Amino acid sequence: MKKSITTGLLFFCAFVGLNAQLNFYFLPEIYGRSVDGLGSFQVQYSGADKLIGRISISVKENRSNTMVVVVTTPEVSFTTGITNFPKAVFNNSTFNFFPNGFGDIANQTRNIPPGEYTYCFRFVPIDKALFDEYENCFDAVIEPLVPLTLLNPAHQDTICIKRPILSWQPPLPLSPGTRFRLLLTEKKDEQAIQSLLTENPTLFLDNISTTTIAYPSINPELKEGKTYCWQVIAYEKGIIISRSEIWEFTVMCQESPKPDIQDSYRELKLLLNGNYYIANRYIKFAFKNDYNINKLRYSISDIEKGGEEIKHIPEIRLQHGLNKITIDLADLYLKPGKHYMLKVYPFNEPPVEVRFIYREDDEIELQ
Repeated sequence: MKKSITTGLLFFCAFVGLNAQLNFYFLPEIYGRSVDGLGSFQVQYSGADKLIGRISISVKENRSNTMVVVVTTPEVSFTTGITNFPKAVFNNSTFNFFPNGFGDIANQTRNIPPGEYTYCFRFVPIDKALFDEYENCFDAVIEPLVPLTLLNPAHQDTICIKRPILSWQPPLPLSPGTRFRLLLTEKKDEQAIQSLLTENPTLFLDNISTTTIAYPSINPELKEGKTYCWQVIAYEKGIIISRSEIWEFTVMCQESPKPDIQDSYRELKLLLNGNYYIANRYIKFAFKNDYNINKLRYSISDIEKGGEEIKHIPEIRLQHGLNKITIDLADLYLKPGKHYMLKVYPFNEPPVEVRFIYREDDEIELQ
């Protein structure tokens, strides 16, 4: 990638006439993200005579060799010194968006989509007999402020769901026209993961408008003991906005332990060593309150509804020291066979998450 100036403060200069000098100062990594930001630049003019002309700003995406927009300002005059280019003048400019995906996105959202760009500034004097045109270009890479991130299943997690709920955090800023493509495939040691996802995915879903989707019932369920890799791609009008990292998870179901009356209140953190637990009416665990907190701070959420929290959970009072806690699930209208998440927020410590499957058949409790 070519660099017009090192330091990050990019500029170009032109000698106008014999003694006059014209400099433009612009920060593309900040202001090159939006169409309106293109007008955030300064002009330094060192000539004695008033200089009148127009500024033409063009934006080109290099990877696709695609023109995005050309902005042509009205006539504006420059006098000696440094001035911010007038916003009112820029707002009255002519904006020529090119008829392609990049141009359409920039026109509709006023944002420059992620890509590798060349920005060219050109000064066009009114009196070309006295002053010459001058053009200088520089490059910048535009990426989402917040990249697309996978959420569930977690990376290198082990789950006991053969048709899991898959969810992710979208890139930001997010356009209403953004769609997602999901690829999932079985991991095979002898083949590269990226080529597996691209060439022969086990699951390929496209044109997704949400950030949570259930593994389709029409597809063969995932296999016990197999490890799977998955990735999500965000795009708009055929242009890739962001790609997530490739995460992997393993499907491995274990037989639920039988209840132990003598040890029915296991320490909360020990429950993290297991997988999905079976809960029949009650969740029981031991919690050590070292900070003399009066009330347990916790939540129960529906994993299959994208983490939607269950309302009206019972209040749990705490005493100092070890607490044996029983949460009655009977009045929470949980659905048998569905997957839920218990999340406890200890004081001054990271939260602890325990996943469980709710049932109403046998007298089986979370151990």
